[in-house]
Amino acid sequence: MLQNDVESYKSKMNSLLNLNISNLCVLTVDMQNEYLNEEHGTSPLASDDIRNIIKSTTEFLTEMRRNNVPIIHCYVVRRKEEIKNNFFISPYIDVSQSNNLSQNIQAQARKKPERVEGTLSSMLPESFVDEGDFHVTSKRNFDSFHETELHQLISRILGKENILICGVNTDTCVYGTTFGASNRGYKPILVEDCIGSMRGKEQHISALNIISKSIGWVIKKNEIYKKLDIKI
Repeated sequence: MLQNDVESYKSKMNSLLNLNISNLCVLTVDMQNEYLNEEHGTSPLASDDIRNIIKSTTEFLTEMRRNNVPIIHCYVVRRKEEIKNNFFISPYIDVSQSNNLSQNIQAQARKKPERVEGTLSSMLPESFVDEGDFHVTSKRNFDSFHETELHQLISRILGKENILICGVNTDTCVYGTTFGASNRGYKPILVEDCIGSMRGKEQHISALNIISKSIGWVIKKNEIYKKLDIKI
């Protein structure tokens, strides 16, 4: 499929997207220092991506809170018992790391363990967090819904159907979570300005193209503001 065909389909789908602020929640996926801090993370995104994502996400979350949209952060925090028993999430990635092969174009093979409870790499940037946010730290797979309390939180407690998704990495956990949301009957809407991948722009764009062609909406935050009649 030609790039302009993907963009045309995406544009038409975005024009058909109707949003109601009362039926929305925001979900951030793995937005941790592991990926968004070059000093404390072992798998950082490119420097310009980190700066842009932190700026855009901070602004977006602040605006959503101002409009009383619930914010949920779903991310991996490994307990020490898991490390002791060599718990891992993916056989493919485990083989890659065990053989010192890096998926990250900015860094060497990821160090193990990472994002262990109490470490800076496991924490979110301070500008992303507010007292009223929800935190789901039981995520251990690419799909944030798999074997976590996320589905119950969104459907039964918050009663929302539309999910605005921010996160990293585009081509793994954001991709898997978008599938997971769609499979459970939610409307997944990716906030394009607030997403990135440690594997580089090509992987990032490829994943967004697949998502926008077959799974969910990919839309910039300013377009979301317009649909919600939010004045910036």
